Amino acid sequence: MPWCGLRRPLGRLLRPGSRGERVAALQRRLRELGYDPGAEDGIYGHQTAEAVRDLQRDLGLRVDGIAGPRVMAVLADPDLLDMRRSHTAAPGETLADAARALGVAPQVLRRACGLTRRGSLAPGQRLMVWERWVAAEVKPGTGQGGALRILGRRAALVSAAAVAARGAPADDPAAGEAAEAAAALGLPVWVTLHTRREPALVPGDEEPGRLQRLLHRAREREELVAHARAWCGVAPVAGVHVDLSGLRFGDGPRALGLLGRLADELRSAGRQLIVSVPLRDLSGLWGRVANDLDWEALGRLAVRLVLVPPLLVGGPEPRPLSPAELRRRLRLITRRVSPWRCLVALPVGALIVPQANPEPGPSAETLQAQDEPETGLAVVSYARAAGLARAARTRPQWEEAAGRPAFRCLVDGRESAVWLENRASLSVKLELVEDLRLGGVYLSAVGEEDARLWGLLEERWKVHKPAPAAWA
Repeated sequence: MPWCGLRRPLGRLLRPGSRGERVAALQRRLRELGYDPGAEDGIYGHQTAEAVRDLQRDLGLRVDGIAGPRVMAVLADPDLLDMRRSHTAAPGETLADAARALGVAPQVLRRACGLTRRGSLAPGQRLMVWERWVAAEVKPGTGQGGALRILGRRAALVSAAAVAARGAPADDPAAGEAAEAAAALGLPVWVTLHTRREPALVPGDEEPGRLQRLLHRAREREELVAHARAWCGVAPVAGVHVDLSGLRFGDGPRALGLLGRLADELRSAGRQLIVSVPLRDLSGLWGRVANDLDWEALGRLAVRLVLVPPLLVGGPEPRPLSPAELRRRLRLITRRVSPWRCLVALPVGALIVPQANPEPGPSAETLQAQDEPETGLAVVSYARAAGLARAARTRPQWEEAAGRPAFRCLVDGRESAVWLENRASLSVKLELVEDLRLGGVYLSAVGEEDARLWGLLEERWKVHKPAPAAWA
């Protein structure tokens, strides 16, 4: 039975003592989500309040037992039911039994519910597991075949394949072939339309001025809409991923106007809109003043938001964001949008950053890569970076300031810092996703990662697998 009463603007809070059809609708929705609000009698009693408190605890909301605007927004989100799995322990049931009922490994259930290895389940104990999205990006070029082979082996740990495309289907036949190959693995396919530099194609690594030309020139906006419309005609494509991760202050309203048009086009074609946006620092006075993006409106237009951290921060010696800095930015953003709709972009390759003041250092093999013209930044695979360390006869050392290992060596005659993304640093980011109740991660790009990442995902998460009806 629909609970449209919860979708109307809230005239008053629902709290203990409230009565009526809106309370009955609240009770129905809570029961759908696996909570026990008691009888569906339209009376906001103790049991209904306790069910609301359980929901608030699970989602990291303020726990007061009152169904206010944040609780109502949660209940009105259709994605919530798809990503949440709950189970009530029966008498004599073991952890392994409960894990089978939820379709997860025992270690995943133990971690999700904070259970000890030796602890037993109490009859009536409520167990809950959140599923997470893992979107895996397939970049164009020479690495495309290798990325598809990895997807073939790891398809069970991937929610969706994002295929980066250079324009319309006719402009990039290889992207169409990659989309068909990913769909043959049973994966929904997002086509990524971007303004990134090549060959790195890392989210947030934009070609100077290209995104701004797109937003400010009608002809280029029409061309992007036409590309999205053309991809909607390709059968394997479930959604279009528009990468606006180079968005600058002042372009927020223009970006929303363009996304509104794209959302209408995709909705009429039965496709989804996914949007990448920069993970800005909204703390402090300037951060609040410079926030010209209406996050609430963005959340209504896009099915998924990919939050893209800056590749580097800092002064003379740039470095990746530290886990604490990443947490702060994510927390500020997710106060404005539903966290379970947000994916964090993780460029899983290694970053090579030439230093401003070169000093003699261990030598390494010459890196054959096209760097960014301004910074010289290059992105290589984890395996290639490990080879550079071996050639330089040095070992990566953990850098607390960035929450990942790094080493320094000569690359093309320049003293460079090489920042790796390994199992330990990825584990920290997965913990952030769990702690902040985010929807999951966006891996850019498959084939460049530390291979141990897949074992880490298998140990920690139940990966969300959208039903074919939702994307076919």
